Amino acid sequence: MISARGGHGDFSGFLAGQYQDPSRPLELAAADGCDEIRTRVRQEIRAGADWIKFAATGGFASPSDDPGRATYSQEEMDALVATAADLGVPATPHSYGDEGIQRAVRAGVRSIEHGNLASAETLRMMEDADVFLVPTQYAILSGARRTPEDPLWAAAPDYVRRKVDKYRAGLLDAADRLAASEVRIAFGTDAGMFPHHENWREFGMMVSTGITPLRALQAATSTAADLLQLPDVGVIAEGKLADLIAMPGDPFTDIEVTGRVDFVMKAGVVYERPGTAV
Repeated sequence: MISARGGHGDFSGFLAGQYQDPSRPLELAAADGCDEIRTRVRQEIRAGADWIKFAATGGFASPSDDPGRATYSQEEMDALVATAADLGVPATPHSYGDEGIQRAVRAGVRSIEHGNLASAETLRMMEDADVFLVPTQYAILSGARRTPEDPLWAAAPDYVRRKVDKYRAGLLDAADRLAASEVRIAFGTDAGMFPHHENWREFGMMVSTGITPLRALQAATSTAADLLQLPDVGVIAEGKLADLIAMPGDPFTDIEVTGRVDFVMKAGVVYERPGTAV
């Protein structure tokens, strides 16, 4: 993730010991100013990136920034997105607050990652621009819903708890606004926040905020395929890849059943069926 120095993706200095495995050093993807940003984008694409992610605002898990404040100027975001587009690669920002989201939309991003503090005005702007939103609600809202007695909450760093306390009401209100909006929601989990085999929990969080089960399921299938521009997956139709799952219940009446998948077919090959792993 490309980040301004001091922003959400800057793991230098004292943060290096917290985030880096000494045996696998994490390269600092920091860039400031349009020229350095263009260079960094080209380097990432040369290394094989098929998407460019950048930090448009601060975050909750980084101590020196604010989730509500933009960390790149409009000119810097314009340069980043245009450079990626020139090379045929879409860009998407980590962004929570309005200013960071709006600058990114004006720059021409394809999607917004998180967006959990978006106002009604910002959501309408995304609707008008046909920009997708990947709200990663389980990763974000589970913290906002925790009580002081929760051991996971007590174990969180002080700066995380301070930020969540500051924005708690805004996070919950924004989730209600998203459910009432027509923004195209795609499924995502903010990799690393919880085990991949628990990705189904995102469905439950979506539905708990007022997103319909159908919209939540589409977020992980047809809408996600549209966002990623993968025409062969995401729907059940002739000529598409046969990527299918089944579960012992109806997710339209019990979304939690998505956590009990007992049949898996990938590209027409069965890998699991009830009672048997193939």
